[in-house]
Amino acid sequence: MPYVTLVDIGHDREVTSAHLLPRRPPRRRAEQSRALAKIDALVTETVRVLESEGEAGVRVADVCDRVGVSYGTVYHHFGDREGLIRAAQFARLRAQPEQDIDAFAAALDRVGDGGGDFIDSLMEICRAIASSDRGPVRHIRTSVLASTHARPELREPVDELETNVMDDLERTVARAQELGIADPSLDARAIAAYLAAVSYGLVLVEHIDRRPSDEALAQVILRGFTAFMPD
Repeated sequence: MPYVTLVDIGHDREVTSAHLLPRRPPRRRAEQSRALAKIDALVTETVRVLESEGEAGVRVADVCDRVGVSYGTVYHHFGDREGLIRAAQFARLRAQPEQDIDAFAAALDRVGDGGGDFIDSLMEICRAIASSDRGPVRHIRTSVLASTHARPELREPVDELETNVMDDLERTVARAQELGIADPSLDARAIAAYLAAVSYGLVLVEHIDRRPSDEALAQVILRGFTAFMPD
């Protein structure tokens, strides 16, 4: 999914939610589509570097060489290196919960089709959530959320990002209620908020001694999630 035009949080141009969130573009001329493809490729490559080397490893010239665009393309669309990194971080923040929601939806599909063990599928989702590999992304989310206090212009895009994720999760929970997997007497959005809070709240375990094992955390998360299943 393409990442939209100007992502310039380090300069004077106005920042809106459209600048920081992936979206489906309307029909555009061929040259506009090519420009969006370049933007998407720059963000995707930057995400790859962030995940392998961290922010210190992001060198604009190297990213441009691998994507096959000019050095000025980054500055035209993203403002500067920090704008490119911020766009990539937002992409990571959106991608992580989307993977979990997609996995949850796939498990519900198997229930609807009369096949598959939902609890086994849910346990795999809990293991993914509990994984220590998620630590860096949770730290990024904390950093982005905290930055909205010093950077008010980021509040709207961050709020929209979090709201979009919550909306997707709420719809998935509502479907689970329709299938008899989740208690229909409970508010779907409240359940979604709890599930999201559990996943994000695990950032705390990255700062304590004697961190529980991933498997121990997954077992506890599963117990909490199954509490929403009907008796």
